[in-house]
Amino acid sequence: MFKVLLNRDNLEKAMLRHNLSRKLLAKKIGITPSYLCRILNGKQAPTAAVRQTLLDYFKSYSFDDLFTIEENGDG
Repeated sequence: MFKVLLNRDNLEKAMLRHNLSRKLLAKKIGITPSYLCRILNGKQAPTAAVRQTLLDYFKSYSFDDLFTIEENGDG
């Protein structure tokens, strides 16, 4: 099995480019700031819907720019 994690460095660069704080980005993509924090810190993987919303918001970034795929050893 695998999980898709956020590429924190690239997302933070995108946020800087768009002059977005964590709180403002969370509001714009419809999630709570605490959920965004957990995603950024790798404590929780973003849902497919959140991944798509981020890709839609940051149109100049690809999936590979914003996310990494990690095997979790479950299968």
